[in-house]
Amino acid sequence: MTVILGEEHDLIAALHRGTLGAPPWQEFLEQLRRRTGADYARLFFQGDHDWLQSIRIPATGSGAGDINDIYQQEFGQANTLPHKAMRLNRVYSLDDFLDLNDPRHVRFKTLVMQDADIRFARNMRVAEPNGGQIWISLGRKTSDFSASDGALLGSLANHLAIAAGTHAELERQRLKAGISADAIMRLNFGWFMLDASGRIIDMSEQAEALVQEAKTLRKSPDGRLIADSADAQGALRKFLQMRQAGARVVRTVHLSDEPWLDMLLTNPPSDLPGALQPLAVAFVHGERSSSTERSQHLANLFGLTIQEARLALHISRGVSIREAATLLGLSHETARLYSKRIYAKTGTRGQADLVRLILASIVALA
Repeated sequence: MTVILGEEHDLIAALHRGTLGAPPWQEFLEQLRRRTGADYARLFFQGDHDWLQSIRIPATGSGAGDINDIYQQEFGQANTLPHKAMRLNRVYSLDDFLDLNDPRHVRFKTLVMQDADIRFARNMRVAEPNGGQIWISLGRKTSDFSASDGALLGSLANHLAIAAGTHAELERQRLKAGISADAIMRLNFGWFMLDASGRIIDMSEQAEALVQEAKTLRKSPDGRLIADSADAQGALRKFLQMRQAGARVVRTVHLSDEPWLDMLLTNPPSDLPGALQPLAVAFVHGERSSSTERSQHLANLFGLTIQEARLALHISRGVSIREAATLLGLSHETARLYSKRIYAKTGTRGQADLVRLILASIVALA
C-alpha cells in the first residue's frame, strides 16, 4: 500500500483544486517546482477537441527563461520535438527525450542551456480516457534531479490524468452553458419578481437591459415597476389587485411597437425556494433588432419581397391583416394578396400557422 506523505498530499490537493483555477493548476505547479528544487516548471494541457483551447502554464523560478517561448521563436508551430511520441506516465530526462542525432534536437538543447539556462530536465505525458492530455516539465540550472524527484513526478501521473479529465469536462460544460446563455439572451426574455405594491424584488440582467433599451418600463424611486403607457400601467395595477385578492390570473400587455416589447404577467411558481415569495412575475419579451432588420431576415429566409416580409412580421406579432394593411399604408385587398403569396412561399395554411413558423425560426434569435 502506498503511503501519501504530507507534502505529496498537499501537492495532490493543489492539483485537484487547480481544475477550478483561472488559470488552472498554477498553485500545484509552483508547489511542485519548490518541492523538487526546480528552477523551471511548465504544464501544457491539450483538450480532446480543437474547440478546447490548449493551456500553457509556466511556473518559473528566479532567472529562468520560458522554454516554450524559446521553442516558439526558433521552430514556430512545427512539431520538432516528439511530445506525442512520449510513452504515457514515463518520466524522461532531457537526453531521454531528445534524439541527439537530430540536428534540430541538438539545436533545441543548446538553446535551452544557453537562453533558458536549463541543463537538467524531467518530462512526463499523461492522458485521460476522452483524449485530453497533460505534458509537464521541470528544469534545473546546476544539478540533476534525484531519483526521488523523478519518482514523485511519476507518482502523480494518475492524479494528473484524473485532473485532466475533470478539467476537460468542466470546459465542455462551461462551453455548453455559455452557448445556452447566449441562446436565451438572443430570445430576449427577461423577468421581474414583484411584491403586492409592484416593487421589484429581483430582476434578470436581460430584463434590466430591455428596460434601459426600450424606455417603456422603468423603476420608480421607491423601487416599483412602472409602465410609461397609461393602458399598460392600468393593466399592471389591476393584475396586482386581482393577485392580492387571491386570484390566479395571467395577463398579456403590449408595451411598444419599435422596438417591439410585450409583457406577460403571471403567478410565481408554487415551489420557489426561500422565505421571500413574490406576488407576481412579469416576463418581458422584446426584439433585439429593428423591424427593418427583422423584415430583411424574413425576406432572406423565406424568399419574400420586403413588403411581404413586413406584412409577415406584423402577422407574427398578432396583428390582423386589416390592421397590418393600415400600418403599412396598403389597401386591405393588396394586403390579402400579399398574405396569400406569403402562405404559398412559406408552406403555411394561414395566420396561426405562419405565426408558429416565424416564432420557431432562427429569426426569433436574430
